Amino acid sequence: MKYKVSWSSPRQGIQTTTVDALNPFAAREQVESMYAHLDGFSFISTSPVFEEEEYESSYDSEPSRSESGGGDDDFSTVIGGTSFFLAGCAILWGLFTLPSGIAAMAVGGAVGWIGWKVACWLSDRGW
Repeated sequence: MKYKVSWSSPRQGIQTTTVDALNPFAAREQVESMYAHLDGFSFISTSPVFEEEEYESSYDSEPSRSESGGGDDDFSTVIGGTSFFLAGCAILWGLFTLPSGIAAMAVGGAVGWIGWKVACWLSDRGW
């Protein structure tokens, strides 16, 4: 079932997101997992959507990213994915070279955490 979840944050204002979920609590959890990293994030309401939404097609509008040849990955996704891959490699290297690999595991954890923070920061700024 579809649920319409309204939420707000100081930088984004009041927003509404529609998600597919089993119940209102699952819908709130989905929206929270997407936007909880925003400063001042708070829920306003959750309501079920019973009618089908109508989509307007406009031929004179600008082409979307997929039509203009751009991929779905933005810069923040590439940064986050690359840092998680490098962190995973460092952690695995540390596991295979124990006990001296503890330092590599710590570096891998730090790289993953910093990459995640940078990706969230870039995502907030529209990169």
